[in-house]
Amino acid sequence: MKKRKVVIFLLVIILVLISIFFITRIYRGEKEIKEKETQEVKLYFSTQDAMNLTPEIREISVDNLLFATLEELIKGPESSSLNKTIPEGVKVLGVTVDKEIARINFNRALSKNHWGGSTGERMTVYSIVNTMTQFDSIQKVQILIEEEEINTLVGHLDLTEPLSENESLYK
Repeated sequence: MKKRKVVIFLLVIILVLISIFFITRIYRGEKEIKEKETQEVKLYFSTQDAMNLTPEIREISVDNLLFATLEELIKGPESSSLNKTIPEGVKVLGVTVDKEIARINFNRALSKNHWGGSTGERMTVYSIVNTMTQFDSIQKVQILIEEEEINTLVGHLDLTEPLSENESLYK
């Protein structure tokens, strides 16, 4: 009887140790997954004089990284020293990437609500392009409005072809 109690006690101890081992591994795995759920990205916003783009770093959900990055860009900068580049009411309707070209579909508010001017148009377009080309899978960006290719956003910049990053705008 005494020998049986000792065996049961040892089995319980072994089961507890095995449980602790597996719980620890599961916790570590969940922690690693949580750490990988976000990614640091650069969002490019206009400087106060609207002549250059400056990055603002944000942690973005990786579930739908490209869409989430654009949504953060639309929200605008957190820093008061930077200006918003996307007009109010703009929504991302879709993002596809094929052969390193991102085709980003926006609602009509991107052009309809835009404040205009060649500099304003350049800041808007290249804040989108430069933000998206930071990803290895994207070399160029084509902006669409409600699934249609556009010639220009507000009359100054040719958008008939996909655009590459414009490093000359960085400050």
